Amino acid sequence: MNLGAVIGISMGLGILAVASVLSAGNAGVPILLLGDLVSFLIVVGGAISATSIAFPLEDVIGAITGFGKVFGTQGFTYRDVVQDYVYLAEVARKGELVKALDEVPEHMPFRLGSVKDAMNMIIDGYSQDDIREILENKEEYRALREIKKADALQKMGDYAPSFGMIGTLIGLVFMLGGMGQPTPPGVDPAAQLAGSMAVALITTLYGALFAFLFFIPFADHLKYINDWKKVESALHLEGALMLYRKVHPIMVRDKLNAFLARKDKLTDED
Repeated sequence: MNLGAVIGISMGLGILAVASVLSAGNAGVPILLLGDLVSFLIVVGGAISATSIAFPLEDVIGAITGFGKVFGTQGFTYRDVVQDYVYLAEVARKGELVKALDEVPEHMPFRLGSVKDAMNMIIDGYSQDDIREILENKEEYRALREIKKADALQKMGDYAPSFGMIGTLIGLVFMLGGMGQPTPPGVDPAAQLAGSMAVALITTLYGALFAFLFFIPFADHLKYINDWKKVESALHLEGALMLYRKVHPIMVRDKLNAFLARKDKLTDED
């Protein structure tokens, strides 16, 4: 689980909740005043609807389902990938790559699909140039697909405040229209006006909240994952080509260490 995302969302909502409770207490009004289904539908529904016009529906659905990725992790590190390629380099030099295809690495609960793809191409006799071209194309179009989803989510963040303002304007229209109606007996006109204004402003609040705590931060995280995958793909390409050439495991380790932070680099003791 991505602890940073959980802490960030919890802290953000917690701070807003405490501030709302304290403000409601000081004003002597119920906290439930901040809840309004119509405002929620205008902001969220409007942002998704406008994004569906700007982007293909497939990308919009991918953006929405991508919310879950923010709270998950890759399940492995670059170091794990390097360790796997070092082991496979030892196996390749012995001519036992086929045997290793379905093995589970000691340091990971699974073997990455990209590693298996590279192994299969080597086993099937693909040329080095073909392997390079296939892996590079695969990464290029994966990155394009993923960035479209992040861009769609970013666009929802751009649209949400605008729909918040639209909802506020709708509320103001009905509020001003109501001012022309006779006030019911025993109702303070000033209090009624202030209450209507509060409801009208809720959609602006929702627009800012969903844009800056959900849509835009989540889009930025999807972009981060995409960048992470680009480095991973470069690592796979380098590792696969060395497997093809049956490079010595020590050389594989030293070359792939360039992808790792200093604290994660493999040494002779590993």
